[in-house]
Amino acid sequence: MGQPPCTLLEVEMALDLLEGELAAELPAHMRAFARAHAEGRPPPPAPLLARLPSSLKTARQALAFDLVADRGIALLRLLVPLALEVGRTPPERTWDAYRTLAAARDQAARARFGHGAIELAAILHVGHVAEASEPRAIPFVDGWRVPDAAVDDEAIRDVWHLIASRLGVAGTVRIDRGAPGVTPRTFVVEPKAEAIVVLPAVIDTPRARTQVLHELGHAAAALLLPAGLPRAVDEAAAAFVARLAEPGSWLPPRWISELAPAARERRLAIAELLAAIERGYDGPLRPGTPPAALWEDPGAQSSYIAAEAIADRLAGQPLRHALATEADRVTWRACELLR
Repeated sequence: MGQPPCTLLEVEMALDLLEGELAAELPAHMRAFARAHAEGRPPPPAPLLARLPSSLKTARQALAFDLVADRGIALLRLLVPLALEVGRTPPERTWDAYRTLAAARDQAARARFGHGAIELAAILHVGHVAEASEPRAIPFVDGWRVPDAAVDDEAIRDVWHLIASRLGVAGTVRIDRGAPGVTPRTFVVEPKAEAIVVLPAVIDTPRARTQVLHELGHAAAALLLPAGLPRAVDEAAAAFVARLAEPGSWLPPRWISELAPAARERRLAIAELLAAIERGYDGPLRPGTPPAALWEDPGAQSSYIAAEAIADRLAGQPLRHALATEADRVTWRACELLR
């Protein structure tokens, strides 16, 4: 991918400059992004530096040198999605419109990186491209979305402190409440230092409480490891903490649900179906309209699937060490595939 610079020293200097400038610009951007998400507004544009062709060139040049290739991959995880933005989502979300959008993304990715958009995401964030498989029916979990007792901000802060203490996590996590229907989301303001978790105004179902735990898992990963974490490993940390909603957990009873194991299987089946659709599946299990995830988060499904297997391996290990090991594995596989 691309031509290397003349020397390792040149690329190291370019990386130092780019990483330093991004570290200075991204915290304010991520705080503004979190506010916009909580309020239901469009996100602010990414910093100009992250969208410049020269930044992408620097990241790609680093892949030629073993000593800095991991830094190049970490930057590509941030920069590639911005490079593949191909226009606004049409107001009417139909399968024909989705196929047009997916084809445009694929064309842009192949022209710039030599891989399709979904394949490239899998390489960067999973470390390999899995074989396509036939999706399975999505199981229904009765009662998963039925309201019961709500949890307040104090309960959320308490469960975060318990999780952080058990997992050896230090740093600042701010909980922001958004509109009732806001999608839970974690924003990494400064890796290993600060994260913002945006949650809906009301959390009163087993599903909503498990989503809180999932986002706190993202926050834990953000505070344990540096920037550029592979999506599959980040999602594995979130899945690992979300599993604390299952019976046998050490969390307070209000966070635990007998329905959580079945709901985990449902989430995995959904990810498998959406991944199959991204690979061209057009069979009877396809939903009537394209889900938002296909429009807004292309290539993420392979990370969700891989995350469950990684989460299995995290049990019984110090979380920081286990996540770092998994991240290194993905990164060096990605380096080999993208050189």
